[in-house]
Amino acid sequence: MSSGGLLLIVFLGYFLCLRLTPTNAACSTLQFECDNGSCISKFDICDGVKNCPDGSDETAMTCVNQRQHCSKPYFQCSYGACVIGTAGCNAQVECADGSDETLLRCGTEDDIREFNRRLQGNCQSNEIKCPSGICIDKNKSLCDGKDDCGDGTGFDESVGLCGHTDCPGYSFKCGTGGCISGSLSCDGKTDCFDGSDEAPLLCNTTRSMTSAPPVVTIEQVGCPLALGDERPILKDHIGRLLTPPINKVTVHFSCESGFTLEGQESSHCANRKWSVAPPKCVRYCDSRGKFDGYSTKATCTKDGQLVDCNKRYHPPGTEVKFVCATGFRSLLKTTLPDMKCMWGGYWNRDRERCEQECGEIATPTKSFSAFGYSVNNTVVPWHVGIYAWHNEKDYNFICGGSLLTPDLVITAAHCVFDEATRRIYSFSTFRVIAAKFYRNYKNVTDEERRVDVQNIIVAPDYQGSTDNFYNDLALMILEKPLELSNVIRPICLKFSHNAEKESINNDVQGKFAGWSIADKHELQFVPALSKMNSVCRDNIKDIRSDKFCIFTQGKSLACQGDSGGGFTAERQYTENAQVTHRHFLYGVISNAPNADQCAHSLTVLTNIQHFEYMINREYQLSVEGRS
Repeated sequence: MSSGGLLLIVFLGYFLCLRLTPTNAACSTLQFECDNGSCISKFDICDGVKNCPDGSDETAMTCVNQRQHCSKPYFQCSYGACVIGTAGCNAQVECADGSDETLLRCGTEDDIREFNRRLQGNCQSNEIKCPSGICIDKNKSLCDGKDDCGDGTGFDESVGLCGHTDCPGYSFKCGTGGCISGSLSCDGKTDCFDGSDEAPLLCNTTRSMTSAPPVVTIEQVGCPLALGDERPILKDHIGRLLTPPINKVTVHFSCESGFTLEGQESSHCANRKWSVAPPKCVRYCDSRGKFDGYSTKATCTKDGQLVDCNKRYHPPGTEVKFVCATGFRSLLKTTLPDMKCMWGGYWNRDRERCEQECGEIATPTKSFSAFGYSVNNTVVPWHVGIYAWHNEKDYNFICGGSLLTPDLVITAAHCVFDEATRRIYSFSTFRVIAAKFYRNYKNVTDEERRVDVQNIIVAPDYQGSTDNFYNDLALMILEKPLELSNVIRPICLKFSHNAEKESINNDVQGKFAGWSIADKHELQFVPALSKMNSVCRDNIKDIRSDKFCIFTQGKSLACQGDSGGGFTAERQYTENAQVTHRHFLYGVISNAPNADQCAHSLTVLTNIQHFEYMINREYQLSVEGRS
């Protein structure tokens, strides 16, 4: 054989020897073992360049624990690598994940504005649109470690959206840039979408570099079960806990609190097979308080099929669509955003409330008349009747009131006050009726709605007639909200400042509602002109400081049953360009000095301007807590 042939054989042998060398051979102490078993220098990891064939030297799992060693003048990549200090925004990608050159880090204001516009899509201004099509709140769900888009891509946790983020000192920064609580790192549970909070090198846990020998699991000697949180609680027929392996026994399944069992509640295991496929525990979304609110109406679907929104728990994938209830409008430029139950048992966003349309009068549909004044069932849609169960036989008419929100009524304190005992009557005594056209309790029309009272708040220090009805104001919280319609609508409120609290009630041309004292006691309204407190003193020397007065006009008078009703007037409205004027509440009818059944001169009203704190507090509790 020639020397050339011998050299060729030797070369081929050497080449084959190299090719057949196992890649999972142990690396030296000065080398780093890549995930595929290859070895590279320990000095070549976490430097922004992928030196491992599989790139495992430049991942958060490898580099997140290096962050503490990377300080100025070096630049730290989102996943933990340390690169040259000029790397950020130098138009050269020097981090393996590109976190040094993301648009949100390096783009111009115009670039970022256009990027955010595209990211928003057709969602609300405080949201981004996921590839799956759902909208998530960027202030609550973006870069929080969780896959809030719920499509498995981690879009809302990507380096492009989160890589530029600076996390607070008490938090942990995930490899892609999201921020989670510092206490969640190395707690044995993955809280970052990329798993970097449980990285073995960060948490000093075992990192497997080579293939592990086969392990026989307990399921291989018994019937198979779901893994992790999906595994149900196992009990036998008398309720004793069972632990795997499971064989030759009938098992009854249940779940921990917060999980729902999907599948059969029991199954028999024999010869490593179940008689019925075993269930799994799935964390459902809790709907308690999520869809509730009188300002919206919800429709729930799962896989395109309607489901009951009233159910407490809903499976992942459930979508909830909202529309504004009658009498409400959206403050958003587009339709109300949907909610979706995400895998893991949480909703992707909160429900958006709608704003009530106050002080509007709908097109008349039916007319009544009393004392010559034509009244229809839409002229005073905020006016309600208050009835009391005092004789233990039936409800009797007590007073009028005005609707401030679907579950809040304002009236006079003397309507709910027992002069004999000097105490407020129990709230359970009262019932409120909206759209009441005939005062008699048993004379019912189709439009009226009845609701009981849940609570009563009376103005502080109210003492009744002994104190000349000072602070004669009360609020009723209804047991459930009234559904608004063309005949049931709230009145508007507006509070003034300083001296205007008095002058605002001077020479106001307005009206109040009540029921006629004759015939069928039909609904009527009475036009009146108001005078401020200082003017009223010319006629009523002892008028209290929280009052103003009105002079009725025409044939109608203020009578005893009108107490508690509201004096209202139309005024300019600036919060909605489509509606220039609406009706506002000025005062609540309190008393008529020197009158018998009806007031023949003037009527005294409680000025709501003196009770701004009390009214606004309950108003906000209704709107923010129950709408």
